[in-house]
Amino acid sequence: MRRFLKIILIIRPHNVAAAVLCVSAGFVLASSTGDIPIALLTAVALVTAAGNVINDYYDLDIDSINKPRRAIPSGSVSASQARVIYIILLAAAAALLMLLDPVARVWIIAWIVTLHIYSAFLKRMYLSGNLAVSLVTGSGFLLGSYSGGSMAAGVFPSVCTALFVLGRELVKDCEDLDGDARCGARTVPAVSGRKPALRSAALIFLFLAVLFPAAGIVGLYNHIYTGLMFISVLPILVLSAIFSLRGKYHALSSLLLKLGMFFGILAFLFGSTG
Repeated sequence: MRRFLKIILIIRPHNVAAAVLCVSAGFVLASSTGDIPIALLTAVALVTAAGNVINDYYDLDIDSINKPRRAIPSGSVSASQARVIYIILLAAAAALLMLLDPVARVWIIAWIVTLHIYSAFLKRMYLSGNLAVSLVTGSGFLLGSYSGGSMAAGVFPSVCTALFVLGRELVKDCEDLDGDARCGARTVPAVSGRKPALRSAALIFLFLAVLFPAAGIVGLYNHIYTGLMFISVLPILVLSAIFSLRGKYHALSSLLLKLGMFFGILAFLFGSTG
């Protein structure tokens, strides 16, 4: 049972849920009448889970320092078992590809390739890994809105989500600086220092703290969106900006931003004015 729980943890269900919710929200924003494509959401879940597994596989040396309790460095799941889990998840996703239209099929394949390259190479390269994971996450809204019939409906949440994730990635890199630096990862804080990385993150958070609620105030989204943004995402962004400017509480800020992302996705999910 303990090993089974570790396998579940290596998949990171919260990340999988966030990806599925992004695509669902994009679909709902574009189409209030159509049925949410279950095959697409299942493929998104499988690919996201696979991306999390391969990320842990390649991050064994770094996680042994920064997060030794994770499944692979703790010994609960071996590297070879992680590869098997990864292959099974990709095989299941591949089986669903034939049920998708050609554009969605190519989109999912592009995610698979990007997430693998990210884990193997880009994550240790200056800013490249941050941008890759931000763009993949944000593009979930575009995939969902494309499936709903209007990709334009997903542009605003896609851009905002990509920026949100980019800011959080910079904070996470500061939190993980010790292991990253010792293992030769050229992350932004490892190359440029913590202060520039955190100041950049703070600027992103403050920009979004204005942009998110403004979209509701001008009527792009309904009162549910506006309320959720004001009571959850906005204070989290402001608090994270303060923490970043003071150079403190990286782990707490990262956790708050993770919660803020879920609240933000829910705001878009229930924010359609249609």
